[in-house]
Amino acid sequence: MKRLPLDGIVVADFSRVLAGPLCTELLADEGARVIKVEEPRFGDETRRWGPPFAGDVSTYFLSVNRNKESIALDLRADRELARALIERADVIVDNFLPAQRQELLGEIPETKVHCSITGFDPETAEASRPGYDLLAQAGAGLMSITGGAEPFKTGVALADVLTAHYAHGAILAALYAGGGARLEVSLFGATLASLVNVAQAALSTGHEAQRYGNAHPSIVPYQLFHARDRAFAIGGGTDRHYRSLCGVIGRPELATDERFATNAARVANRATLVPLLEEIFATNDAQHWVDRCRDANIPASLVRGVLEALRSEEARPLIATLDGFETVGHPVRMNGERLPVRSHPPKLGEHTEALRRELTGTPAQTGSRSRGTRTPGGRR
Repeated sequence: MKRLPLDGIVVADFSRVLAGPLCTELLADEGARVIKVEEPRFGDETRRWGPPFAGDVSTYFLSVNRNKESIALDLRADRELARALIERADVIVDNFLPAQRQELLGEIPETKVHCSITGFDPETAEASRPGYDLLAQAGAGLMSITGGAEPFKTGVALADVLTAHYAHGAILAALYAGGGARLEVSLFGATLASLVNVAQAALSTGHEAQRYGNAHPSIVPYQLFHARDRAFAIGGGTDRHYRSLCGVIGRPELATDERFATNAARVANRATLVPLLEEIFATNDAQHWVDRCRDANIPASLVRGVLEALRSEEARPLIATLDGFETVGHPVRMNGERLPVRSHPPKLGEHTEALRRELTGTPAQTGSRSRGTRTPGGRR
């Protein structure tokens, strides 16, 4: 790929942990020059969030910081360099609490695209509270519809991930519009908005959303089933899928049974249909049922482990490797090509001296990486 879509865009990344760094990694993948600002002694907290580690850095940090440069900077002791970076940047991303943002960054010129990632929206009473993925999942309702007997958080920090993608999209929209923009994206708001049909159903009916575990509130069969050896999933989203499934399991009479003939009827009678299907699926291996379903054009998949999925044939085009560093690359293809991994996640302060010279025309001071005290910052 000769030219990446965001070539020439400079991003000053004052964020850390997950939502902000994932947002800026997406921008970096798309060609933006992302300069990650880290406090001098310890850097981004996630550098130490392990095990597991790869060498002396956590795999958590490695997952969201490729294609970036790192400058070690005390935002209180070196305000002039921070201001020079802000003036140089087209986009500024931070996840400070409001009071800390003003203290550490000062006024951001209106000509810049400035995106702040917060825990809660600014017009709410909680605006000054720090935000955490776990609390967003709990407070915005996502946890209440996830799990079985009791609420569960998702297995990945999904509130952070959703917020990163909303922020990424908003930044691209602002860049497309031209001029500056003040963007604010909260973990709570992004998580609530991502409840989509579940949120709309609750608003429209006035009824609290229910938890369906591995099933679907409005579609049957659309869930996990248990075969003789392992679990698998069927996405029978239409009546046609259901009729085909009845043929696959050798029970054609179930297709015309008035209790199951339509999706609405199957939803009403899931307590009868699902145990019947489970009994049948338990007679053979999961791969047998997945293959037969796919032959009948019924969506189906094994329930894989993460490593199993990463090593699957479907994942092969998504795994990017650079000098032995293996990672899950950007999932979007542009004009038939994958966006490249151009550089490893940076070492703490790896580019400090070069950036200081570039921004101020003066060499870095000896020992500048350990100068000053650790900069406290608000959480996402």
